[in-house]
Parts: sequence; C-alpha cells; structure tokens
Amino acid sequence: MRRKWLAVIGSPRRGKNTDLLVDWIIEGLKQMNINVEKYYLDSWLISSCNGCEYCIETGKCHIQDGISEIIEQMKIADGYIFSSPSYNYNMTAQMKALLDRTFCLNDYRDGWKSRLSPNKKAIIVGICKGKTQESMGFTVAGMEKALTELGIEILDIIEYYDTKNIPVENNVTIQEDIMNRIKHSVYF
Repeated sequence: MRRKWLAVIGSPRRGKNTDLLVDWIIEGLKQMNINVEKYYLDSWLISSCNGCEYCIETGKCHIQDGISEIIEQMKIADGYIFSSPSYNYNMTAQMKALLDRTFCLNDYRDGWKSRLSPNKKAIIVGICKGKTQESMGFTVAGMEKALTELGIEILDIIEYYDTKNIPVENNVTIQEDIMNRIKHSVYF
C-alpha cells in the first residue's frame, strides 16, 4: 500500500534553500513508495489562533481557512515534512500559525491524548543563514515540540546552516546525504 505524506513549506521563497531541501527529501521518499503532497503556507490565507478554546470540546478549529485543509490532511496522512527557515531565531510566522492551530488535535476531555491516529511520523527541516546552531534559535525546537506533543514520532531533523555563504543549490553533497539518510532509515 502506498503511503501518503504532507510537506509543509514555511518559507515564502520558492525554489530556494528550504524548498530545495524539501524537494530532495520528497525525491527520497518517492523512491520508498511514499507519495508526498506539498503545501506552501504563503499561498494560503491564514489566520492565527485566537485562544477561544472552541477546539477543546469539539476537536475542530472554528476558523476556516487554508490551515483547516492542512489539518484535515494531517489526519489522514501517514507522515509529514515540516520545514522553515529561521526568521529572527524562530520559525516563520506562517509555520507558527499552523502549529498553533494544530492545538485542536489535542484531546483534553479525559486527561490528554492526541486526536491523530497513532504511528504518525515526521521529518523536520530547519534552514539558517547563520553559521552555527545558535543562529537557528528556536526554529527546529519549536516545530519538534509542537509535533511530539501530538504523539508524532520525529524520524529525522535536518538542519542546514550558513546559506549566506553556501546556498543549498551550491552544496554538491547535501542531496546525496539526504538520500542516504532516507534510504538507511529503519522506518522506510
């Protein structure tokens, strides 16, 4: 059976660093018979969470916009790629809005459990112009925490630094490295 994944791109820059890395991950996943549907967050009208707590009882966010569709697709997908460049030491505002709105996937009626079916997997991608992990700030950690809180298993975290001096398109080894990471993953 062919598995389905979602790739969520938090960068508004198509064809650039974040998008290229995700494309290579998608290529690797396709070789493992995984179909990936790609979502660019900057293509959607997105509203941020307003903290109304409607979702606590209903499991649904009352806001209907592009994020609503992504959340519905998250429910049926087997896995995800969440990717964002670091903007001022954090994920983009679009990615933050999406992750805030996934709060509706938590069920607090009898303790806590995820409203997602078990065994969801994810790959997290963080991109940074700075040369060190410190330059990334909370970009990756923020995505990782939001996803693990939903019971999603993080299969890999791909961090890429120094895009100012070595853009992804100029790195001759990164595509092969990504393919090898996917090929040698126990999950795939």
